[in-house]
Amino acid sequence: MKTPIILLFIFISSLVFSQSNTYRPQLRLSPHFGVGWAIPPFIDGSNSNLVLKSNPLKNYIIGEITTSSGANKQIYKMTNTIGIDANYLVSKQWSVNLGVNRAMHINYVKDPAPVRISNNLEYDSWYYLYKYTSYFIGLKHYRNAKYFQCNIHYTTKVKDESGDGVVINGNGLSGQSLYKRNNVLIFSPEYGIGGVSSFDFPIELSIGLHIPTANVLRKQATFIRNGSNAGTNNLNFTQAAVWLRVRIPFLVWSRNPKATKPVIVTKPAPQKTVEYEGKKVTTGEKIILKSLQFEQAKDILSPSAMSELDKVEQLMQQSPTMIIEIIGHTSDEGDRNSNIELSLKRAKSCKEYLLKKGIKSNRIQVRGMGPDSPISRTDKSLNRRVEMQIIRM
Repeated sequence: MKTPIILLFIFISSLVFSQSNTYRPQLRLSPHFGVGWAIPPFIDGSNSNLVLKSNPLKNYIIGEITTSSGANKQIYKMTNTIGIDANYLVSKQWSVNLGVNRAMHINYVKDPAPVRISNNLEYDSWYYLYKYTSYFIGLKHYRNAKYFQCNIHYTTKVKDESGDGVVINGNGLSGQSLYKRNNVLIFSPEYGIGGVSSFDFPIELSIGLHIPTANVLRKQATFIRNGSNAGTNNLNFTQAAVWLRVRIPFLVWSRNPKATKPVIVTKPAPQKTVEYEGKKVTTGEKIILKSLQFEQAKDILSPSAMSELDKVEQLMQQSPTMIIEIIGHTSDEGDRNSNIELSLKRAKSCKEYLLKKGIKSNRIQVRGMGPDSPISRTDKSLNRRVEMQIIRM
C-alpha cells in the first residue's frame, strides 16, 4: 500500500529538481463540488431464488421508498463529493496535488418480489447509503486550458448509514453488515477544461473516475416471506464512481518571474529595422501600442485595440521571419499577484487575436509584468498598457 505513494514522491522529486528557472512557481487552492453515479454493488444471490436488482437509469442520484400511508417518498441525497485541492506548480505544465475529499454514495436497489404489508403499504425498493473521507496526492498536467490529472486517495473511517431492512407481519427484508473496511486506496484519473467562466474568477469543469483497490462494505440481505427465510443476497459495495466536478481555483502565492535574457546572436549580422507607424524599430526595441489599453480589472479587447493589433498583424505578414513578445502591464491598484495574473491574461488576449488572423503561435511570446514597470505616477490609466518587443527580425 505504501509502494505507490513512495514511487509518486520519487517522480515528483525528479520533476522538481530537473526544472530550470523559466517558470513561475504558484500555489492555488481549489474548492470543488461534484455529483456522480455510484457504480452498482455486486450482488451474489446464488443462495436465493430472489435477487435484488439495481436500476442504473434511476439509481444513485435519487432514492425512493414507500411510506406507511402508501405514498412514495423520494430521498434527496445525491451521490456527491466535496473537498479542496492544493495545487503547486513545479514546471510550466506539471503540478502536484494534495487535498481532502468527502464523498457520499447512495445505492438504490429494486425488490424482485415487492412486499405488500397492507392495502396501502408496499415495499418495492431498498436503499443503502455510506459516506467516507479521503486524503489524496497526485500529479496534474495542464496545457492549452485543458488538463489531465491522476490522484491516489487514502480513505479513512467509513460511516455506514444504511438501514437494516424492514420486516412487518412476517414479510420484508432483514439486513446485517458482514464487514466494513477502512484504509482503502482509490485511483482517480480525471480530465477537465479550465477558463470556462466569464466572471472575475476562473472555473474548471472535469469528469473523472474513482477506481478502488478493494471492497468497502459487505452486507447481507435476507428475504422474509410469511415469517420464513426465502433467500439471502450478499451485497459487495465499492467506492467506484463516475464524477462530474466543478472547481474554483484561487491563486494563493506566486513568485515573480525573472526577466527574460536577451537572445545571444552567435554570428554577427547587420542591424535590421522595420517601420511601424512612421518610426524605424530595431531588434530588442519596445513599442507601446498606444490604442491598446484596458479598463481596470478587465482583459477584453476593445475595437480600437483590435485596430492596433491589425497593424501588428500587417507588420508580421510583411516580415514572415519576425518573432515578437507581447508584454502586458497593469496599474498598482489591487493585489500585486492578481495584477501579474491579469497582465498575462491581457497579453494572451492579444496573442489569441493575432492567431485568429493567421499568425503562427511560435512567432508570438507573451509575458505579464503586472504593476512592476509603471510609466506614469499621476495617470495610472497609462500603466494599463501593452507593449510589443521585436525578438527577431
